[in-house]
Amino acid sequence: MKVKLDLRPREAIIAAQKKIDLVRLTALTLICLFPLMACTSLVYGFLLSQELASRVKSLNLSVDMLKKRHANISENLAALKDDVELYRKAIAFIKAEPPVLECLSAVEEALSDETWLSKLEIRAGRATFQGYAPTEGEVVEFARRLLASPVVLNVDLPVTRKIVKDREGIVEFNLNCSLKGFSELYNSTEDGLLKE
Repeated sequence: MKVKLDLRPREAIIAAQKKIDLVRLTALTLICLFPLMACTSLVYGFLLSQELASRVKSLNLSVDMLKKRHANISENLAALKDDVELYRKAIAFIKAEPPVLECLSAVEEALSDETWLSKLEIRAGRATFQGYAPTEGEVVEFARRLLASPVVLNVDLPVTRKIVKDREGIVEFNLNCSLKGFSELYNSTEDGLLKE
């Protein structure tokens, strides 16, 4: 039988037993940390893949919604283009027509209580009036008021003749005037409704 005797002092023996082997400790730490890090990486990767999958679903839903909105906007745009074309045609039609309502309003303002019209004819750019007044001065005043209205460009000299109607002497008159078109009329009054 063999016996080993350690003849060192007791403090040296205890110090040798307490000595830490750094290489072994590092190896043991790395061996323990490797499975822990692997499990942590797997869990983090799984959670990250779930989050990315939910983001992909939400982005796909957003893309689908945007495609539907695009289709609706395209339909609305086509309808609005048709409406704009219809409005352009209507505005062109209105501009080509004589300004009848404006002319009638100007005639109504220009007529005095004693003057009346028997005939009113409005054509493109021209208006012709036939009527009766008590004096030639009333006819001239009617022509002056017409000329002051914004729709009338100029008034020709009235043609008058004295007649007797219902035992009273009155003046029969014929009067021609030039009218502004819609574009001239509304450009001068700065009304933007008929501007393109």
